[in-house]
Amino acid sequence: MKLFINLVFILFISNNIFAEQTIKRNLDITKEVISQQLGAFKINDANKAYFFASPIIKKRFESPESFMDMIKKNYEPVSNAKDFFFLKSKFYNESIYHQVQIISQSNKSYIATYSLIFTDEEWKISGCALSLMDQQSI
Repeated sequence: MKLFINLVFILFISNNIFAEQTIKRNLDITKEVISQQLGAFKINDANKAYFFASPIIKKRFESPESFMDMIKKNYEPVSNAKDFFFLKSKFYNESIYHQVQIISQSNKSYIATYSLIFTDEEWKISGCALSLMDQQSI
């Protein structure tokens, strides 16, 4: 009986370690997705930027050009970031959320909260909420 309890305990611990490693790997992957999309925005590569958008976003903006136009009009700091830094990340309810500090070309700091979903065997960006921070970047 003691052997059985120890075996169950070891399996439980192993499963938790595997789950934590999987979450960390997915957080790293999704950080790279965001980084690549920000890079695509910076060089005006609408097709590449659109590639990282989820089907939900693509349904609303049916072409890379309409997507890029919306980003430039409504998310200028994201479309032309001077720099960016990942702050907090969280896996919740089958989605991943990242808070990213965005430094605009005018040295204003913004917090961009990205949501990503796993669809078609890939992580895709499903949303971004942008808010101005109270301080300027140095």
